[in-house]
Amino acid sequence: MAGNTITGTIEADDERQAAGKIREKGALPMDIRLAAGVGAVQDRPAGSVVARYLIYPLWTGVNIRALLFFFRQMAALLGAGMPLSEALRSVESRQRGRLRRIVHDMHQRVIRGGRLSEEMARHPRVFSRLQLSLVRVGESGGFLEQMMDRIASYLEYELSVRRRIVLATFYPVLIFLFILFKDIGVAFILGGARAGLPMLLGVLRQVGLPLVGIIVGLKLVMQFDTARYGWDFVKMLPPILGTAARKVAMSRFSRALAMLYSAGLPLSEAVSTAADACANVAAAKGIKRAVGAIQAGESLTLSLQRTGVVMPMVLDMLSTGEKTGNLDAVLQKVADYMDEEVDATIHKVGIGLFVLMILIAGVIVLMQVIGFYSGYFNKLIGGSGS
Repeated sequence: MAGNTITGTIEADDERQAAGKIREKGALPMDIRLAAGVGAVQDRPAGSVVARYLIYPLWTGVNIRALLFFFRQMAALLGAGMPLSEALRSVESRQRGRLRRIVHDMHQRVIRGGRLSEEMARHPRVFSRLQLSLVRVGESGGFLEQMMDRIASYLEYELSVRRRIVLATFYPVLIFLFILFKDIGVAFILGGARAGLPMLLGVLRQVGLPLVGIIVGLKLVMQFDTARYGWDFVKMLPPILGTAARKVAMSRFSRALAMLYSAGLPLSEAVSTAADACANVAAAKGIKRAVGAIQAGESLTLSLQRTGVVMPMVLDMLSTGEKTGNLDAVLQKVADYMDEEVDATIHKVGIGLFVLMILIAGVIVLMQVIGFYSGYFNKLIGGSGS
């Protein structure tokens, strides 16, 4: 048996016990996997059917800041030389809510000899495919702390994109709320709570409840790829907002591809995974059309160009990277370039929305003023005629 590779099936409670039994037989375990049909219950997505399809699409229980804190802490502890199980135990004590339960399950799986990525895969709405791919690369290559640090850096980038979008839309949303509730504000000022509160409850009942119902319904429907594809496709069609949506998708794709490729993933797998990271199903589906051509040996630039999704400037930079053999550095520059484009576009869109809402508010106020004076003069004319 010396020097030969053998395969077989062995009964054991977990991977660690299986490895011990293999060593007792005088062999060295190279790869241990669950037999077909075994562990299906343990490795199925976490949560009941109701939770997976009705609750988690609305609220996962884990926000991006909590995830950022988790991965940053794991990177620091693993980088300091702490074993994975001890790092998970330490991080678990600092978490709350659902993430604490997830980290606890991770800890238990690792103690039993399992992989961290296997437990992460059971929570697809908490951990993205990008995060899962990087953790798997770190586990197989022995540099998990570096992958944890990269995931944390990407989450910081994602958080910054969301923050820029919120800042750009803050004043337009504020003006929209002013338009919606201006009459209620006047009622509170002139008549106090006795006059304003009934109006507020009436608006919430007539507008608020239907609006919440629409938002909840859309979130539940958008968990299905067909509906999400349709919305994301339409979102990229308008001249200004569509360009902004495409640039945000390209920025996320470029950043994720740069990180995955530099981590050592095959180019075709890196492109497929990075496509999911762009958070746009229509763009992702288009980009994934290039995977087959890349696997067949075609260049990255030509494969992406044929999809018609990737912007020409990005393609030009990728072509330069392939010709010079410095694709890692060029991918990073592409990501930085797209970040600058996203910043500029979001800023312009925010200004445009602000001006538009100001104009709408002005028109509404002007119509009310005209209506008031029209009624006033009509009364004067009616009074003088009598």
